Amino acid sequence: MLFNKIKKTFHIQTVVLALDFRPLLIIRPPYEECFPFWQLFYVSRGEMAIERDGKIETVHAGEIIFRPPNERSIMHYPDGCELYMSLIDFMSADPELAAFGCHPIALDSRERHLLSELIREAALFYKNMPTEMLWQEMISTALESFLTRLYGRLTGVFSSDDDANRHCVSETVNRINLILEERRFSTITINELSDILGESPNVLMKRYRHEMHESIIEHFLDLKLQSAIQLMLSSDMTFTEIAELLSFSSVGYFSKFFKKRTGLSPTEYCRENGIS
Repeated sequence: MLFNKIKKTFHIQTVVLALDFRPLLIIRPPYEECFPFWQLFYVSRGEMAIERDGKIETVHAGEIIFRPPNERSIMHYPDGCELYMSLIDFMSADPELAAFGCHPIALDSRERHLLSELIREAALFYKNMPTEMLWQEMISTALESFLTRLYGRLTGVFSSDDDANRHCVSETVNRINLILEERRFSTITINELSDILGESPNVLMKRYRHEMHESIIEHFLDLKLQSAIQLMLSSDMTFTEIAELLSFSSVGYFSKFFKKRTGLSPTEYCRENGIS
């Protein structure tokens, strides 16, 4: 077993939080922050930066960066650049985590997929699993496996899945993503995309799933969900106003959509997250 050749293991006590902003709608000026737990930032589109002791490290698309507990640093989110960012907060006293350093690390396609699935599952279990300790154990184990594989690849035990084609996404898929981003406050169908791009619906759907590891519709609905959550957090809009802005036919349909994807109604979500 290749994993047996890795000389380090990583122990995660618990995952505190996992968030996936696609896109991050609230862009704040540079600000300082410090937390008593580890943080892992992953950028899938755009870029962000962390300033430590006067030195700025820029994290580009396809890269992660770690921030140790109790480290004061300044966060930079460039204005005018759409940012897709994921964040995992976790508790660990494991000194072996220092092996990842404090500089950006480029992920290969397999690692990007594993991390995306980890965050997706974390959100699902957090909202729907009745036993909190089971959720913590499963997600912590998944994070440990991800870190072990990453360390193995960085030390040469594993080869990269895409050394020759890192961040290679076809022009067609890039265009689909841009169209979905532009239309996230309205509607679009697969047939409309087919007409715009001049390819059959089946070809588009197969190509997108192969390259992005999710369907076009799932990605579009994720955009709407993230937009809804950001509006709840950052505005005084009512659920009816948010539903209308995101082009839902009614606030009732919006509420059903929201509960299906988060496990909570909009009202329950706001109550649990202290949103008045």
